[in-house]
Amino acid sequence: MEPEALALTLPIRRLVEFLLRTGSIDSRFTGFDRALEGARLHRKLQRAAVKEYPDYQAEATLKQDYACAQITYTLEGRADGIFTDTDGMPTIDEIKTTTLPPELITGEQSPEHWAQAQIYAAIYARQNGLPAMRVRLTYFQVDEELEFRFSHDYTADALDAVVTDLLTQYAPWAKRAAEWQRISRASLAALQFPFPGYRPGQRAMIGAVYKICTEGGQLLCQAPTGIGKTMSVLFPALKAVKQGGPVFYLTARGTTRAAAENALALLRASDADLKLRSVTLTAKDKICMQDRRECTPEACPYAKGYYDRVRTALWDALDTHALTADALQMLARRHKVCPFELGLDLSLWCDVVIGDYNYLFDPVVHLERFFDTAGDYLFLLDEAHNLPDRARGMHSAVLAKSAFYDAKKRLGKGKSSLKNALTKVNDIFIEWRHRCEEAPGDSRFGRTFFEKSRADALD
Repeated sequence: MEPEALALTLPIRRLVEFLLRTGSIDSRFTGFDRALEGARLHRKLQRAAVKEYPDYQAEATLKQDYACAQITYTLEGRADGIFTDTDGMPTIDEIKTTTLPPELITGEQSPEHWAQAQIYAAIYARQNGLPAMRVRLTYFQVDEELEFRFSHDYTADALDAVVTDLLTQYAPWAKRAAEWQRISRASLAALQFPFPGYRPGQRAMIGAVYKICTEGGQLLCQAPTGIGKTMSVLFPALKAVKQGGPVFYLTARGTTRAAAENALALLRASDADLKLRSVTLTAKDKICMQDRRECTPEACPYAKGYYDRVRTALWDALDTHALTADALQMLARRHKVCPFELGLDLSLWCDVVIGDYNYLFDPVVHLERFFDTAGDYLFLLDEAHNLPDRARGMHSAVLAKSAFYDAKKRLGKGKSSLKNALTKVNDIFIEWRHRCEEAPGDSRFGRTFFEKSRADALD
């Protein structure tokens, strides 16, 4: 009897970066501002391409099933562009922004970029019965605003061979993930409540949480201290997770994250057969093992070569079912990788992710690996009354006089147009402060006046 085929849905970009990405973590070339700038430049290049190629399709969604090594993969992603080149060849366009010096942009510096576009081309060729495709990499050098194009032609068979090779490399990971989900979901289905009885009101709360988790929607629970709220939401959520997941337990404070870890420990202690992998995401500054956090390969040995070692670290880490901050640091030291990034990478392999609100709600640090694509997740928000204030902070822009003044001081002596601009901004802040101080005693007037002045200045 042949083994039962496993099924796995896999984002194309995640596949190629997992297998082919190498090198180091470098915070100088990442961050929210750079991501926004990259998205803006993508749109700019796509608009220009539409003028050059009338049939240019931007952000084309592609999805295709592949059978390989007794696994059925559903590969999905979005091609930056699909168009017919001037010689009539169907072409996939993959756009990347880079800060590399122009002389180092050869088109061969990042094999994962070619692989991503090749998979898109393989899917498009298969779905449209095409014998060949062209793959084009478009690099935009952001500092000097230069565009570089590199292209290769492939037969459909050659493209299929690329896909098969990558999926064969990924097969051990896919089998491990699928097998874990199979045994984990079976053990969760058999899981019993870890206490001999329920506290007053606890059973009703568990039933309400289970109903909303299975049927969809939102539920706001208010319960007195001592009812066992953490277990009352985690237990039914895990019973309801089935083939989806993970369950996100999101909090505002470290103490409540510890309560979630303790609840999971109780579940594991009550059932020796329970297969449940959890990870606690801890702030970068708190989990960093260096005396001073600086995420560059020159300053941090755990950042240098991270992507060369992370797969070995991941394979080892999957044997640890409670990936707390201490466990992540232990694994990080063993494999010489960043514990913060290791936790993020492990989150894709876990049944429960414990962390701060900002991993879901903050546009700067939310978990792109989950939330930039559709998914079937359960969100448990502890102490939700803290969320409005936190959300205001996440989604509000702030200008601080001290930042402009500090920037001016760092420029040193001498004159420059930048120093003049910073001086003007600093003077405006001083003027606003004086005018607010001179306003009538009602603080609301001062606040309203300040906001109006800021809007006028920005206009």
